[in-house]
Amino acid sequence: MNAFFDGYVHSRTNLKEFVNQFDNALRKKIENENGADFHSFHVTIPVVSISPLEKIFQNIYTNAKFREVQKEIIGMVGVLPSLHRKDGVIATYHVEDEVAVDDFIKEVTQTVYFNEAECDVKCSCALFEMRGILCRHVLAIMRVNKVKRVLEKYILDRWRKDIKRTYTLIRSSYD
Repeated sequence: MNAFFDGYVHSRTNLKEFVNQFDNALRKKIENENGADFHSFHVTIPVVSISPLEKIFQNIYTNAKFREVQKEIIGMVGVLPSLHRKDGVIATYHVEDEVAVDDFIKEVTQTVYFNEAECDVKCSCALFEMRGILCRHVLAIMRVNKVKRVLEKYILDRWRKDIKRTYTLIRSSYD
């Protein structure tokens, strides 16, 4: 809430002024969102790899979210996946990763489960569950298994640039 009202209200703002400033803050948020949508549709961020998965995310995601995905794609360079166990169509991989913590590099091993029949993946780092994008560990396993498409369940509507956000249609006093 502080970020939303930053620069619009303060501790001594009365109710009438708050209502007016709320409309101003809402208008500014909608203008920023519309500008970001326009930018996502008319500016294409170049891909940094030959991965077909990156191209899919480039076409579907907003520019801001695509930049986050690109960081994970670039981060794939520093991971080392190895097959740990295979039970039928479920393969368990250990993915060694190097994470920068302050002034040193910490080695971390993540576990990725891959269902070959359904192209279903799950990583122990839980980046998808926390931030809504596939992590470098999952992307590396998809690359090892030559996966060329992304299941719809891994492309959240909230990050798509082709979805019209209905909250921008809320009427307020400035309309």
